[in-house]
Amino acid sequence: MANDFSARQWHLDTPLAYGSPGSVLFKSNVKIEHIEFSAYAAQGNRAILKDQNGKIIFSVTGAADLQEVRSAKVGWVNGLCLDTLDAGIVTVYIA
Repeated sequence: MANDFSARQWHLDTPLAYGSPGSVLFKSNVKIEHIEFSAYAAQGNRAILKDQNGKIIFSVTGAADLQEVRSAKVGWVNGLCLDTLDAGIVTVYIA
């Protein structure tokens, strides 16, 4: 599966390190309700989302029980980059 921006829930599974060509997945302002990290394989798996300026929006490590990890309300961000994803899926809920 590739990154999917076709609905109000964006499903991200293909990371590109910040600063590499094509790393900015969405290049304008977007209001994010919250973010979820799920379907990862191990407790140590990480997910890091940044804005297009390199500011960290969401940084999380998987839980021991492999349950979904959810952010608080995020708000407006300037662009979006899935910088790190060891395994699993990041779902971004658009407000």
